Amino acid sequence: MTIRDLLNKFKWHPDYDFSKVVIVYIDRPKGFSELSGDEIEEIGHKFIYLYSGVAIPMHRIVEIRYGERVVWRKGDVGRKEQT
Repeated sequence: MTIRDLLNKFKWHPDYDFSKVVIVYIDRPKGFSELSGDEIEEIGHKFIYLYSGVAIPMHRIVEIRYGERVVWRKGDVGRKEQT
């Protein structure tokens, strides 16, 4: 499952609350930053577009959490999480 697929699942599936999604990404030059699902206006193919007008490239995402649980982490190839 791609990052885009996972985010769309959390956004559109009735069993999930998109506001509970937290995305950790590389924020140059700051280091790492976090954003919540509430900040996302659109989930594109290569970017996440925020209501603030900022576009975050998908390749900079390093972790996705739903609530307190990590559901995806960059580099965890082959790891399967139940969502």
